[in-house]
Formats: sequence, C-alpha cells, structure tokens
Amino acid sequence: MICRKNWPAVPLTAAVGACALLASSCGSDSNPVTAPPAVSPVPPPPSAPPPPMGGPGASSCPLGEGTLATSCDRTSTSMIHYVESAIDAVVVERPELFDLNIESGPQTRQFRVLDKDGYIDAVVDKLRQMGLCAQRSEEIYEQVQIKEDNGLSEDFDIYLGDGFIRRGNGSYRLSCTPASFPIARGPNDPPSGSGCNRPFPLPISRVKVKVHFKGGADAFWTLNGTPLVGHDVLYCRSIGFTDGRSLCPVRPEGHPERIACERWAVGEALDTGRLGPTWYYEDHFCTGEESGCENNPDNQYLLWVWPSGNYKACASNGACGSVNVDRINY
Repeated sequence: MICRKNWPAVPLTAAVGACALLASSCGSDSNPVTAPPAVSPVPPPPSAPPPPMGGPGASSCPLGEGTLATSCDRTSTSMIHYVESAIDAVVVERPELFDLNIESGPQTRQFRVLDKDGYIDAVVDKLRQMGLCAQRSEEIYEQVQIKEDNGLSEDFDIYLGDGFIRRGNGSYRLSCTPASFPIARGPNDPPSGSGCNRPFPLPISRVKVKVHFKGGADAFWTLNGTPLVGHDVLYCRSIGFTDGRSLCPVRPEGHPERIACERWAVGEALDTGRLGPTWYYEDHFCTGEESGCENNPDNQYLLWVWPSGNYKACASNGACGSVNVDRINY
C-alpha cells in the first residue's frame, strides 16, 4: 500500500513572489541550481535469528544437555510466566495462526488455533528468543519443555484437544529435577518427535514367522510375522519382558509406543509401502492368489497363503525369517 501525505495548498501569488526573489536560480538560464536527489533511508539489516537451542531440528542448547537420571513430578510451576508471555507474543506477531474472533470462553484469550504445529513451533521459537532452552517434547510432541538452567525443567501442554490455546496453570504438566532435556540421540536412533523413545529399539535381528490361522483345505491360511531384536536380555527386560528372554519385539503387545518403534525399526514393505515386513513366496512378491499369497489388506504383518511352500518375511534392514507351510498333510 502506498501512503500519500495531504500537503497544504500553496497560493499562486506566493509561488510567483518566491520565484522573483530567487531570480538567479528560479527561471534563469545561467548558473542553474538543481536540488539534490532525494535519498531514501536504508533500513538496517534484519537482526539474525537467535541460535537454535535444542529440540527437534535444533543443533544444541547453550545450557547443555539434560539427563535421564532425573526425578519428575507434577508439583508447582515457576516458569509459567515465560510460557504465557511467549503465547501473548505469538498471538500478536503471528495472527494468521489463529481465529481471533473465536475463544474457548469469553475474555480467556484462548483463541482457536488454525495451525497447531505452526503455533507450537512459534511458541518454542519465542521462548528461545527470550533466552530459554526450549523444545517440543520427544515423548509427547504436542507439549513444550523449557529450562533456564540445568537444575530444573518444566513441561507444558499449550494446546487444547478441541483446537484452542491452553493457558494458565492448566497447561503445566511436570517439573523435572535436574533438567530432563535435551538428550543427544545417536545417528541410528529414532528422531525426536517419532513417538519412539528410550530405550531405543535395537536393530531387527530376525522375523518370527508362524501359521496364525488355518482356514481349511480349500481356503487360504494366514501367516503372522513378528520382528524381533536381540539377543539382549537387558533390553528385553527394560521394556517389560521379565521372563529372561533375550529375543523380543521392540515393545510388548499393546504398548503405546509399539507402532512408532516398529515403524522406525522395521520400516516399510518394498512392495506395498506399508509399515511392516516384505513378504515373499519362493522369493517372489505376494500379489494375489495367482501368485500363491496376498498381503492382508489391513495388516502388513499378516499374509494370506494358498499353496504349500516356503514363505519369508523381511524387515527393511535385511533381517528375515521364514516358515515352510505344508497343506498337503494338513
């Protein structure tokens, strides 16, 4: 938008009089004087953004790393004022992230959020600009973690499930002493925000394949493939298998991180692109009954099979397992 000032009108007689007084320069062919060209002021260069301070996509936290040897509990918060100030600033500076005409309650300033990830990321950035170490939580990616020293960190949930800003003491979740983040991840560890947390899965060492269901002489049978890690008794015990086993799934059945950890450790099937192992019958893909087998349409870990023979399931790292199906002597 171009802004024009409303300059006051100048009477014609005044302009003529001014020209007569300046005859040597106004309307004269000798020694013309020209006004210097107007120079627009050069705006100062934008200030550099603050350095990243840990968390997803950030290289470091200037306050240093946290520790897994921490004690966390919901007690009381000493840093909520930082979070509230950051939210206020984001509402002013990034109004496109919200519908400012709709609040979760009158005068609450808990506006409807139009871009959840954009909102949470913007609050994290603002907290970093305030000199704090801040990141999105690795365990619950919608939450925010902050610390101003390594003695204490706090977790906040700043997003309501029905799509509004969460404010006040209700956003406070945990205090951890000493600070619980950031924790360095190795090159082979799941990335922050993956949903798969410590203890990180070991590489898949084999896939246990078995007949899951026998459908009868003329119907297909169903095979099941379970990716396993190990041999490592300590890892298996750390995720809940206390029976002394050294081979185990990446997480127990029903564990909230089972899918996320398998997604990272097992990868996607080569033929379907779905999470789970790649299935083979006599070393060719399973494409339907005419090929001898077919991937279960709802679960990549299950396979429908028709003829007898050798069936194999492989994780993306090349670890495999197989079973010989004998339908003749069934």
